[in-house]
Amino acid sequence: MFFRQCKDKLALDNYQIRSAQGIRKYWLIISFAHYMCVVGTGEVCPFETGYHKISDIIQIEKYLTLYQCARECNDFDSFVKVVA
Repeated sequence: MFFRQCKDKLALDNYQIRSAQGIRKYWLIISFAHYMCVVGTGEVCPFETGYHKISDIIQIEKYLTLYQCARECNDFDSFVKVVA
């Protein structure tokens, strides 16, 4: 189950690793991402539920950041400079 979820949602199958150290680092990152999806929302939940909750949180934070940047800028050019 863990490997299928990592392959489908965390792109485990799209990464090329060239060393044993790279394998360990990537395995740690994938394990942590999987763990965060299961317990990172403040409650223990199935991977799919946590993945969708965290994805929604990230999307809202992106919009909030853009909104805050837009509020602080006087014109479009200054907004582009802040965001880019």
